[in-house]
Amino acid sequence: MVPDKREFLLHLLEDAWVLVHLDPRHPEVKLPEYLRQQPHLILQYGYNMPVPIVDLQIDDRGISATLSFQRTAHATFVPWAAVFAMADGDRRGYVWEKDVPKDLKPPAVPPPPQEPAKPARRPRPSYLKLVD
Repeated sequence: MVPDKREFLLHLLEDAWVLVHLDPRHPEVKLPEYLRQQPHLILQYGYNMPVPIVDLQIDDRGISATLSFQRTAHATFVPWAAVFAMADGDRRGYVWEKDVPKDLKPPAVPPPPQEPAKPARRPRPSYLKLVD
């Protein structure tokens, strides 16, 4: 069963900081413009972080928060449609395959051609003869 993104994030945030992988080019994403040109961006969210996110809101639309980029605060918004993976480090994570941007997916590699099976060889007859 595919987990709900909102519920999954809330579950991870109960005891960890979470890395949210997203496509910043999505039209509803609100981020500094220089971050919206790449196909993959990772944002970190959590409670009790060294630089607290005092206005972190997680609702049915997505994630809203004021985050710092290059030491400047920016109001941000990430809709769920832009999120394609989440992880809390080494322990738990999930990738929503259908939401991974097409340009991040590896190209399909066709299977290598199969060589026809070689016929089994019969053992060579011995050229040595037993002489009485």
